[in-house]
Amino acid sequence: MLKMKSVLLWATALTLAILIIGCGGGGGGTGQTGGSNGGSGGDLTNNGRLGLCPVSAANGVLSYTTRWGTAPSDASQIIQVIDSDGNTVRSDSMSRLGQGSSTISMAGLPASVAEVRATLYSGPGATGSVLGVARTILDLCGRAPLGTTLSVRTTVGETPVSLQTTPTRVTLQTQQPTRYITTVRTADGSALFVAPSAITWTAGALGTFSSDGTLSPTNAGTGLVTASLPSAGLTTTSELTVTETPIRQGKWTILVFLNAANDLYQASDLNMDQMERVAGNPDVRFVVQWKQSRTAFPGSSFDGVRRYLVQPDQTNGVVISQPLQVNLRGNNGQPLDMGDPQVLNDFITWGKANYPADRYVLVIWNHGAGWRRSATGNMPTRGFSYDDESGNAIQTWETDQALAGHSFDILAWDASLMQMIEVAYEARSYANYIVGSEESPPADGYPYDAVFGAFRDVPNRSTRDLSKRFVDAMVNHPPYEFRKITQSVLESSKLGAVAVAVDELAKALIAAGSSNSAAVIAARNNSQSYSPTSVRFYRDLVHLCQLLEADPSSPAAVRAAAVNVRAAVANAVVWEGHNSQSPNSNGVSIDFSPSSAFLPSQSDYLRLKFAKDTLWGAWLGQAP
Repeated sequence: MLKMKSVLLWATALTLAILIIGCGGGGGGTGQTGGSNGGSGGDLTNNGRLGLCPVSAANGVLSYTTRWGTAPSDASQIIQVIDSDGNTVRSDSMSRLGQGSSTISMAGLPASVAEVRATLYSGPGATGSVLGVARTILDLCGRAPLGTTLSVRTTVGETPVSLQTTPTRVTLQTQQPTRYITTVRTADGSALFVAPSAITWTAGALGTFSSDGTLSPTNAGTGLVTASLPSAGLTTTSELTVTETPIRQGKWTILVFLNAANDLYQASDLNMDQMERVAGNPDVRFVVQWKQSRTAFPGSSFDGVRRYLVQPDQTNGVVISQPLQVNLRGNNGQPLDMGDPQVLNDFITWGKANYPADRYVLVIWNHGAGWRRSATGNMPTRGFSYDDESGNAIQTWETDQALAGHSFDILAWDASLMQMIEVAYEARSYANYIVGSEESPPADGYPYDAVFGAFRDVPNRSTRDLSKRFVDAMVNHPPYEFRKITQSVLESSKLGAVAVAVDELAKALIAAGSSNSAAVIAARNNSQSYSPTSVRFYRDLVHLCQLLEADPSSPAAVRAAAVNVRAAVANAVVWEGHNSQSPNSNGVSIDFSPSSAFLPSQSDYLRLKFAKDTLWGAWLGQAP
């Protein structure tokens, strides 16, 4: 389990409330911070920018006091301490129970500049409606290395007299997000509860704000960030300078489309940690678009869509990389739909523009279903980049839209069942080498440190040689010893010849008709299969042909065509590996459904380039 927020709860009923409140899409930046006063202004470390202290400091203590004021007699609060990444590092609660004020203490808080966020509920135990939120800065760096105790005061229903926004002054690079905290102050300096959407932020042409106050700088320049409380006619400003992120040419850029808005979210944390272990070469950069969804999976480590340049780190179980962009949303105001082919294309365009390289790898990370679309009631979330939050997936026949205008040295599927001739043929014009598994690999997918260690250490080695690391890493990964493992690398320029050979085999099978039914059925039943279901009949193409050849009832034309298919596949498969759990795997699979299972999906299949260039779809439509 990777680093997750630490949450202290006083009742089981609050567990859900904490998860719902969450911390949003965080972000924060990497500036070092420290300072003196967390509750009522004062000089803040690094102008109040969230983050760690610049020098070693002992853990601190928060003393939190609220005046309930006009709150209902049975109102309650959740109080969170939120770090620069948007993670809740400590949480507690209190209920009014008819009192005029209440106080709690949180000890052992990490020395840093953090946000204190209190949420006011109309009922006990964080029930009822949200009446308001109070936000302020907690600066525990000021007395390093001795630590400090700071007081934060909040109040309900009093008159707002001023706004205080932090950071007060900051210099950022484009695509380097930071979170702004605006505190509504009363006459005695207490933080006032206001409606969650009461504060608005603007940065002019310098960038855009998300609803939680996170700024994503987009344009270079100098200006002001303005925070406003329109209901009280209050505004405050802080200084902002944005500089262009320097763009430099690397040797490799590995673009990872990490769609973890599904039940694989924990594996995404693991894989990011693995990337950090091999991110030490500035000429070999991992650029990631990562989605998680607490709406769909409350245990996710964050919520929303982020973009990262992965930073080197050797600490196991901790993701330290800071996001470049957070809370990425579409025109509908919702988190980007990573089941939309245009969203994939936009990520690729952005990644290449900002992190150009001599060579590129594109990794598509998700569940997989081969060429088929997700089917309700039949592993519904197993699609090509299926987004559980939106309910959409990129379909194989949408590959052109997803990859249009781009080319890659390696396209790798960190997903199940994608190393099919139908899928590879669709993508063949976009990548020199296509990597993937015929099988359904373990949820943890690629061991990224083992795969990309050679890219880091010997980046000048040929693409062909480096692509073998995908095969070796999967087959030799100790935790996978007793799991079904296959992995292969296909040379895209050779796939046209495979299609020609399969087309001839289809013609021979069609010509043989019902006289060859027994051989076809036997080959289907005995050839190496991959995650078979009532509608999925994916078979290893070479093993299938071997069985057709060996069956004496197969016509000579079928046997001869099968030999040619095997020869074409052998020429196209650059590297192949499998373990004893999938013994008859040879690098590429094909749909070998009976017509009864195929015909309901025939219209989808006929949209594939492979179906348009061969008669394989016509054969499946009449296969016994």
